[in-house]
Amino acid sequence: MANIVIKSRTPFLCGEVLSVAAEDENGAKLSSGVFTFTETSYGKGKIKTMLAGGIETPVENRRGGNVRAMFEKMHMTGEKEGAAVALLHPFSFSFYRKFGYERVADHVVIGVPVSSLDFVPRRSRFVPYDEAKLSDMIKIYEKFCRKRNLLLPRYDGSHYTGGGKQAYIYYEDGEPAAYIVVTGRKTLYVNNYVNTALSVNELCYTSPSALKEVFSFLRMFEGEYDRIEFYDGSLCVEVDMTLREYALADYKIIPDMQARALNTEKMLSSADYPEKEGGFTVRVNDSLPTVNGVFRVEYGGGDCKVTRLDDHADAGIALPVTVFTQIIYGYGGYNERNVIYADGVTVSGDCADLFRAFPPRPSGVFEHF
Repeated sequence: MANIVIKSRTPFLCGEVLSVAAEDENGAKLSSGVFTFTETSYGKGKIKTMLAGGIETPVENRRGGNVRAMFEKMHMTGEKEGAAVALLHPFSFSFYRKFGYERVADHVVIGVPVSSLDFVPRRSRFVPYDEAKLSDMIKIYEKFCRKRNLLLPRYDGSHYTGGGKQAYIYYEDGEPAAYIVVTGRKTLYVNNYVNTALSVNELCYTSPSALKEVFSFLRMFEGEYDRIEFYDGSLCVEVDMTLREYALADYKIIPDMQARALNTEKMLSSADYPEKEGGFTVRVNDSLPTVNGVFRVEYGGGDCKVTRLDDHADAGIALPVTVFTQIIYGYGGYNERNVIYADGVTVSGDCADLFRAFPPRPSGVFEHF
């Protein structure tokens, strides 16, 4: 049986990093990983989150249950530290599904010819980013995070510089309203550039008018680049709504992130509920005591009351933690009619108010952790 050891606790800009390892009886490392405690956007604001990364096991030590033991230890540690959810970028979705994780966000790349932006005038009201504008960039980012899930906190300007990045910021009536981070790609063929594309690596905006100024600014690159590629289209859903050039656009969907709830009551209490009154009772099945159980939610006016019921109480819907996590993040297109097709789900009563409380919502991150 592996011994799970937390190697260190290192302060970090966005939280605290823990190195963890599964060791044999002689102290030799069998598996290892890194877990970071931070906050991510969710529902009405932010929730404490555990990020998992760098999970690795030498081939000779695989299939020994070491990663499972490591995750079990870290899930319990995470809940004790106050984390409500755990996130990771999987190398295999099926592998981490065994530990209760499920897909909650995709990375979407939208590519269009620059000429398709002709619905706005060419105009440059953006100015280059510099360190003095960092607080304004973060202000835009924080406002953009509202009503979008999973986004990580920002503390410095490392996201906006380096690696050929060019960052620009736009002010509307004196207030920071949008920013854009781009990189260019060109191939020199004989004496001409071909296959030219401008990648929009990060884009945040706070109003419809600010987004239109983004498109006007991008038109200024016409002639230098033939094509624009918008990264993180799953976060910037308004880009596609504004473009509406479906015949000219191409889309690449890359499954990106998995999550698993660590505390059901915290996840339900932190959600952003509708003004109209509603209620539901849900049974969540999981190995973690803080996730497993029956919960009654009454909501209205944007507020809610969450009550943990007796384990034998009736529930309108019973589901595994994997499906529950997808629903509360507004991912998967679930509703009261199609949810019965998901593995492990049983519907025995009215659960329409559950899905009304958790409609589809943009989710994702700009960076890789």
